[in-house]
Amino acid sequence: MKVSPSPGSHVVLRDSEGTQKVFFLNAGSRPDLRMGKYPPIPFEMVLHSPYGAVLRREADGKWQRQRHSVEATEKVEVQENNQHLAQDNSAQSLTPAEVRDLKQKCSGEEVVEALASNSSTFASKTKFAQEKYLKKKAQKHVQQVTLLRPSVMELCETYYKQSRSKVCGLRFDYLSSLLCQADVRSGARFLVLDAAAGLVTGAMAQQLAGFGQIYRLFRNGCPEKGFTELDLSDAEKQTVRPINLEALQSSDPMACEWLRLPTAQSNDAEGESIAGRAEARMTRIMKRREDFKSLEAGPVDGLLMVADDDAELTQEVLELSLPRLAYGGRVAMFGHHLQPLAALQGAWRANGSFVDVRLTQLFTREFQALPSRTHPFMVAEAQLCEGFILCASKVVGEEPRNDEPPSKKICT
Repeated sequence: MKVSPSPGSHVVLRDSEGTQKVFFLNAGSRPDLRMGKYPPIPFEMVLHSPYGAVLRREADGKWQRQRHSVEATEKVEVQENNQHLAQDNSAQSLTPAEVRDLKQKCSGEEVVEALASNSSTFASKTKFAQEKYLKKKAQKHVQQVTLLRPSVMELCETYYKQSRSKVCGLRFDYLSSLLCQADVRSGARFLVLDAAAGLVTGAMAQQLAGFGQIYRLFRNGCPEKGFTELDLSDAEKQTVRPINLEALQSSDPMACEWLRLPTAQSNDAEGESIAGRAEARMTRIMKRREDFKSLEAGPVDGLLMVADDDAELTQEVLELSLPRLAYGGRVAMFGHHLQPLAALQGAWRANGSFVDVRLTQLFTREFQALPSRTHPFMVAEAQLCEGFILCASKVVGEEPRNDEPPSKKICT
């Protein structure tokens, strides 16, 4: 049984051209949702439609839910092709002005039908070419959106298309590989440096399913947009524990500003508001101290790093985290540039404290799968290779000699 979005949750809308956008369904104001140049989509219609439903704007201007129709298809062996058709854009008899007039008077489906009927080559095309033609025109002229659950994959694809910098250009296949290489599992303890809007942390929290700890290292802010939009359960959220890097680097962590207890506040003429704020701050700091002591209580089982190519931050986190990694623990790092990861790979292999040191690059390409028509999609903007993953397992190794380079010393 499909689940519908609820007030206070998030939903991903995908239009006919493949553009995706995340919306927060505010239970208080209930505003209509705006998707690109489309007219506003009614809030209540989104709430009462299940995930996977398609909402289409009809000729009367109203949004209606479209029912999925299952058509019986016959297996036809393809013999013909379109090699005799000229590709000079002269087949369409309708002018752009006439098409604009049609869009103002007719629905999107009627515009597509008019374009097909006024094309001199449509009838002579193969069945597959006709379907592709109609689908391409529908993407341009039919206004419809699909309701999607805010899963890790959908959010990763949404951010990757809209604003790659927010998630450090992290594709979903790289994110899933990071979770696999780091052996993220329920009941384990992990350190994570997540500069991808909290999306890596949220994916790990889902894997842990409420059992285990995720210590998220941060400096100068801890972005949580992707983490919040996953709509995690309370148990999954409680596994994530933010840790300030300055506290880890300090010789006296409890004296650090992030963990320092506030001074006593008086309850006199200043009013009770000051005392209330002090009590709230005391509660936050006590929780931070508890999380910090939990991290220091024992080693962690894995380390994940997505640092947005910040070499200085990456170096500091390695120096602080690798000594806390248990023997047999896994480390997985993502970066866009080959040279720094390759240098670190060589240092780890020569050090003797790591085994199974691998540097990988993933290749992803979307294919059209049809009888006698299976081939990769030919799109110029396709990002086939995007970044590298360095992973390894920590083992008991020899102590580094004093004459070894610093790049080797920090890896023990």
